[in-house]
Amino acid sequence: MSDQTTPGKRSPPPDGCRTLSGKWRWLLLALIVAGVDLWTKQVIFTPLEEHRVQWVAGEWFGLTKVWNRGMMWGVLQDHSELVLHGLRIMRVLAAVVVFFMILSTPASSRVLLLALGLVLGGAVGNIYDGFAFSAVRDFLLFDFDFAPFDPFPVFNVADSAICVGVGLLALGLFFGGGQQERSEESAQDFKGERAGGAGRLS
Repeated sequence: MSDQTTPGKRSPPPDGCRTLSGKWRWLLLALIVAGVDLWTKQVIFTPLEEHRVQWVAGEWFGLTKVWNRGMMWGVLQDHSELVLHGLRIMRVLAAVVVFFMILSTPASSRVLLLALGLVLGGAVGNIYDGFAFSAVRDFLLFDFDFAPFDPFPVFNVADSAICVGVGLLALGLFFGGGQQERSEESAQDFKGERAGGAGRLS
């Protein structure tokens, strides 16, 4: 019996695609990342003194208080208030895009959802800072005496989560793209073998 669909009626999206089914854990991850980021900013950043470094491990890892009015790592912070307000709006729009990417990603794509959850959580943490303080609270400092860690621009937990998430996305696109190409080649070879077998039988 052939599988027929009712005319005018769409079949449900596969594997939770375009729904939150099976994806609540990744939204919870985003919430945890944002919570940890804001907690560390409150507990670690607040007591620090500006323009002073408290070394934690030798002179390669320390804590310092930096108000970052721009993007990650201090990019674009020396611009007008209008430009900086536009950057804050862009952060919100980017977070909305990431949320809809989670919504449209199949629940079986765990690595991709992990990456998106990390990016969303980091974005939310920095978005809060941007609207609450008109600047992002950065406090993690690494200095290894060689570029680009001489020293590396001060950052926070949210920045770390975003970087890890973007790295996972890049790896997923690189290796996933190759895997998809191999799957398509296998499917084409299989179709060719079936066509050849049908020709021999006819």
